[in-house]
Amino acid sequence: MFRDSDFEFTMLIIGVVGQIASGKGILVSYLTEKLGFTSFSLSSAVHREIEKKGIKKYTRQRLQDVGDEMRRREGDEVLARRVIEAIQKQTIEDRKLKIGLEGRKSKVKKNLFSIFNYQPPSSIFYHRQSIIIDGIRNPAEIEFLRNNSNFILIGVKANRELRFKRLLFRGKEWDPKSYEDFLKVDRRDLGVGQQKSGQQVGKCLAYCDYVLTNNKNIKDFEKKIKKLNNMYLSSK
Repeated sequence: MFRDSDFEFTMLIIGVVGQIASGKGILVSYLTEKLGFTSFSLSSAVHREIEKKGIKKYTRQRLQDVGDEMRRREGDEVLARRVIEAIQKQTIEDRKLKIGLEGRKSKVKKNLFSIFNYQPPSSIFYHRQSIIIDGIRNPAEIEFLRNNSNFILIGVKANRELRFKRLLFRGKEWDPKSYEDFLKVDRRDLGVGQQKSGQQVGKCLAYCDYVLTNNKNIKDFEKKIKKLNNMYLSSK
């Protein structure tokens, strides 16, 4: 539970950690599109840092460098801290909007919420949210997020050759284009030869509450996500 000076709120937070191109995005899309979760990514903070530096073109290695630099400079939990601050800020804005709308009920049409696709909190002072956070790559980020008692960490794994094929298919501009270059960034991402503030996906996977394998197709993987939700997540 994270506290604010005027109120406190609880969140079901699902953290996602996984190997490069293992299928983390499929898990995030399923939970947001089918179960109504709100998604945040730790990687977005790294991309914003890249933009602040005025860098227009970059590789995955450069993204890794900037993420490591941020952790060394501001603490290994910095990316998780920033995303929680963003969630808290959004929750405060939600409450302000709700309070403002309730204060003008006579002027607000009944269908206002549906027009803006806005789902107001059930209470001004207590708001249950379902959040999914991906881009976790360092154990300190997990430790910080576990300050919320409703935090669950899900890992996603797939075999390396299949992940490289998926990486080429998705065609992100910063991804490596050769298998040799992929091996370099993949090993670094897993934590091979990395220091405390570096990428540590391998260690993070060891801390997972649940691990999903994605070595077949999307339909098979979504069945596993649905089963996990029915057995464990829906009861949280």
